[in-house]
Amino acid sequence: MASIKVGLEIHGYLHMDSKAKLFCDCKTGDAPPNSSICPICTGMPGSKPMAPNREAVDKIISIAGMLDCKINKRLLFQRKHYSWPDMPTGYQRTMSGSYSVPVGENGSFLNIRIADVHLEEDPARWQPETGYVDYNRSGFPLVEIVTEPDFTSAVDVREWLKKLVTMLSYIKAIDPDAGIKSDVNVSIGPDFNRVEIKNVNSFKSIIQAIEYEVRRQQGEIREGKKIGMQTRAWSDNARVTVFMRKKEQAMDYMFIPEPDLPVVGLTDAWIKGIVSRLPEKPAQKVERYVKKLKINKADAEVLSSEILLAELFEKVAREISPIVAARWLRRELLRVLNYNKKGLHELEADERHIIQLLKLVEGRKITDETAKKMLEKLVEKPFDVDKYVKKEKLAAVSDTATLEKYCMQAISENRQAVADYKAGNEKALNFIVGNVMRKSKGKATPQQVNYILKKLIG
Repeated sequence: MASIKVGLEIHGYLHMDSKAKLFCDCKTGDAPPNSSICPICTGMPGSKPMAPNREAVDKIISIAGMLDCKINKRLLFQRKHYSWPDMPTGYQRTMSGSYSVPVGENGSFLNIRIADVHLEEDPARWQPETGYVDYNRSGFPLVEIVTEPDFTSAVDVREWLKKLVTMLSYIKAIDPDAGIKSDVNVSIGPDFNRVEIKNVNSFKSIIQAIEYEVRRQQGEIREGKKIGMQTRAWSDNARVTVFMRKKEQAMDYMFIPEPDLPVVGLTDAWIKGIVSRLPEKPAQKVERYVKKLKINKADAEVLSSEILLAELFEKVAREISPIVAARWLRRELLRVLNYNKKGLHELEADERHIIQLLKLVEGRKITDETAKKMLEKLVEKPFDVDKYVKKEKLAAVSDTATLEKYCMQAISENRQAVADYKAGNEKALNFIVGNVMRKSKGKATPQQVNYILKKLIG
């Protein structure tokens, strides 16, 4: 089977606290069509762009730093010319192109080379079917991350993109509600002529477009046809790629330096100030959790999938066994949050409450079942865990004499289950344990009950 090469040109809307566009002060939030606009973002004759939004430049530097890119100190915007109704000026302002200087280049993320990371403006929203254009989106700041064609399958792309989005969430780089879109480049040997699939607008569609295009090209090669360089579109409804035109070269866009914008000069202090504040990457956290904290990789990957969860885990793990903390945060806390349809950012209880609870679990002062019920209450409204346990008399029954009394009663009341256990049916013991747990109102620890029952029956 012929070799496959896949590269991505990933676009995402920058997450901006200022909610401002790239070259004007118009806002990027939801608004009625064509209401958040001005002469600059609608390309009116004589209008000139403002200096690029400082927050957008800072955010791009952060992304480049997280992707281990070389960060350039001289950034140049260019005009990328094309004639579509979504770009009233007739060109897009971008840091890509023939003479471009991207913010970052020659980076790497999870063994995939990053060709460049740059900043550009988004065009307007155009509906070809109706001819309707909404200029609210015109001028939104976009990040573009361009990879080398290092992927060899859609499966590779799926896993890599998930981890990329997780990493970008650590620095709140892209708008989580807007998602990502991508131009996808698929090439099959022996010639590896590049076929670009434009504007694939969702994570799911990116994977489907790659899978379809690989099958299509493989079919063409089997029929003896030559794959030429071309641009195609993805149809979400038909789940196929559709021929648009032969592949453009950079010269077709007539790139020229943007005469209305000066070169952006980055100082060493500017770059260092941003890069020095970047967080540990998710992959590094996973490795550290597994090697130093000795938790299993599955738990480590879940805990590092969201920075708020990772930060909570690390605070709790300073006071509690990391293995206990990982188990309870990964399974029980996320279970309760999902049931209540809450995110971690909505959790009022903090690490102090979680530490209080898990210290009682770790010391077997309360049972797991009691702890689970208390965690459900903590998610609703935080409270002092120790005082609550004392007030509600929820402490685990650890008095051996009391437990032996419950166990003797359970043995007396369940003669058949005892006989089944003696005959080799291990599950019969669980039935008797359950009986003891009911007698203790859930305050006995199953481990201790098991030990006493085996001792008494034996």
